[in-house]
Amino acid sequence: MKTIIKFIFIFLVTIGLTNCSDDIIGKVPLDEEAPENLLKTESGFRAALDGVYAIMQEDLLGYNFGIYSIPEAINDDIIAGDPNGFTFDGTNSDIYPLAYDATAFQIEGFWRASYQAVSNVNAIIKVARESSLANKDAFLAEALGIRAMLFYNLYRFFAPAYNTSTSALAVPYRFETDLLLDVNPRNTNQEVIDFVLNDLLEAASLATNDVNSYRMSKTAIEALTARVYHETNDFSNAITYAERALTDGRYMLNTNAEDLQKQWQVDISDEIIFRIRFEEADQGVNAALLSIPIFFSFPYFVSDDLINLYDQTNDIRFTTYFEPEPFGSGAFYPKKHAGSRFADPVTFNVGLTDIKLIRVPELHLILAEAYDETGNAGMALNHLNTLRNARGLGDYVGSDLSNEILDERRRELAFEGFRFTDLKRLGLGFTRPDGTSLTANAARFALPIPQLEIDRSGLVQNDGY
Repeated sequence: MKTIIKFIFIFLVTIGLTNCSDDIIGKVPLDEEAPENLLKTESGFRAALDGVYAIMQEDLLGYNFGIYSIPEAINDDIIAGDPNGFTFDGTNSDIYPLAYDATAFQIEGFWRASYQAVSNVNAIIKVARESSLANKDAFLAEALGIRAMLFYNLYRFFAPAYNTSTSALAVPYRFETDLLLDVNPRNTNQEVIDFVLNDLLEAASLATNDVNSYRMSKTAIEALTARVYHETNDFSNAITYAERALTDGRYMLNTNAEDLQKQWQVDISDEIIFRIRFEEADQGVNAALLSIPIFFSFPYFVSDDLINLYDQTNDIRFTTYFEPEPFGSGAFYPKKHAGSRFADPVTFNVGLTDIKLIRVPELHLILAEAYDETGNAGMALNHLNTLRNARGLGDYVGSDLSNEILDERRRELAFEGFRFTDLKRLGLGFTRPDGTSLTANAARFALPIPQLEIDRSGLVQNDGY
């Protein structure tokens, strides 16, 4: 039964990719209606922006699955699980074994969905810059923030680490001034990071907090700005923007196990600053990213290295993030994304869960590391302990603050794609118990440019493919 379900799903997804893989970057903006007609009113802008979120929501291999499942399959937090287990996007079969190449349909799906969203958001930016509507700046800010996030994630997937080489090739950055059929070469890491920051800083100057966590608010823009500065070792600016984001009183840490469970099981939490929202009527089964409990499918177990970082008695994250697999091996499977809001075991519906892209805990971790790197151990310890205390732990009393901050990042942000990014930015490698590994600064930390895109636009391929 499980094998039949897996192959039917993969077949349908593959057919879908085959039918829409032409002109990966050059998709017609705002497919349903020309932007000059739709963007005459504020309701039109709102509809167009919501359409961009819908692209990020609906594509099974883009933000719906790939934003988490691809980077999580390329690190040492998860290991191969039940040999009969499967994932709905097949990442356990080719991404996890580190056998991915330029034809991997999951990687192509992420690239395609990202540039489709970029194409649409650029049409919004272009019209917003010339609009006379009263709230056009707020719409422009939201669109710029979305574009920055899309390109930041493309950069972190497809480029070598910025801290390894600022001149390495990243991805083509597309602007609202580009013509539809323009073919842009790959920009360098430095250029992409500069463009991302330019978009974010302009957005922050225009944005408001009149929107909720389902849309890109000023706070979300500031938090993303802190993330980009942090990753590129600009710790002073990382502190500035993380502190600004934390002044928004709408968002705060969960401090008990029940509330933390609600965040990941039913998508209720004041920790979530920005998310892609899913409702019951939406298509998809994204509460099956790394495990499918309803089908008793556990393609991944959690590595002992990660499990052993937790205080299993007092840390309220432990029973939210992990569950013992039911076949008696003693291993744990990753439960963090297996939400139950719309799951229904009777109908074998694994359900949907919001894609949580920016959360409050990350800001405390950015501040802890940034203050530590700039010589302010007192403030670093304060932010580390703020998060520890919220998770049921006492103050840190050890002697290796820097390493503890990185361990706390691994504990808190497990299965959200950060471990992959941290291994890259810190120049670390990994070796799993089965011997699969990537060495420090390995070329394969930069995913291959999809072959379909190389054939279409002649982009240069990354090393190692």
